Amino acid sequence: MKFIFLNLKRFDVPVEMGGVNRLAPVADWAKTIVEGTQEGLKKYDPNEVEFVQFFPEAHVLNAVGALCENSPVKIGCQGVYRMDTAVGGNFGAFTTNRPAAIAKAMGCGGTLIGHCEERNDLNGVLAEAGV
Repeated sequence: MKFIFLNLKRFDVPVEMGGVNRLAPVADWAKTIVEGTQEGLKKYDPNEVEFVQFFPEAHVLNAVGALCENSPVKIGCQGVYRMDTAVGGNFGAFTTNRPAAIAKAMGCGGTLIGHCEERNDLNGVLAEAGV
């Protein structure tokens, strides 16, 4: 089995705002990518290769909604928080973090963990605390 991962990072930012997105308006960006790739990827045997496209969270629902029937594409998110929600517990405590439960509920079949900016952010917090 081969795994092909497409990590789309912040390629959604329009050129006029300092980004590289010339593909589509931001609201249609993920849909354009999924629709533009899934048919061509159907020629590969799904028992031999898995395709996952990792999107920033704002684009996950749009990407999942663009999947056609029997799409070879799986949608993933850019990361999840180190803690998750629990039944009867901390359901509202993750206002600015992404628990794995919501990623799964949105249709994600995978995630990236340990981005360098997450490590740098935590290292910055530790440095500020003198640790």
